[in-house]
Amino acid sequence: MNTKRVWIAAAAAFAMVGCAPSASSEEAPTETAGAADARAAPGETSAIGATDDLLALSCADFLATAAVALDEEDEEAALSAQDEIASGLIWVHGYLFAKEDGEIPVLSQNWIESTAKRIHETCMAAEDPTALNLFEVASHEGA
Repeated sequence: MNTKRVWIAAAAAFAMVGCAPSASSEEAPTETAGAADARAAPGETSAIGATDDLLALSCADFLATAAVALDEEDEEAALSAQDEIASGLIWVHGYLFAKEDGEIPVLSQNWIESTAKRIHETCMAAEDPTALNLFEVASHEGA
């Protein structure tokens, strides 16, 4: 998988991460309303809805948003999905930086690419991506 695709895919996952962790994966729904809407109307929106609980998103939501970012013919929809991913990655870096008292790599293109790749690979390898909480995958540096 090329680096651009990995970066875009990872960015999708992180736009899903809203604030501090408050929901456990056991409490998370298997699919958000935004993800269901995106699958019902492909090409119109990413899998992340504006009112979705970002801490309850799954790897399946991330993969659906990544698909829009990578394959959508509507340039505006693809760019919107890419922005969601990038925003999420930046938020995750800030969260990890604060959690680890600054003892993480600096926010850089390399960090974004490697984190995006790790998240994408983890989500793709999941037996059931709907059961894997995206925040937990994104905020776990060693996975």
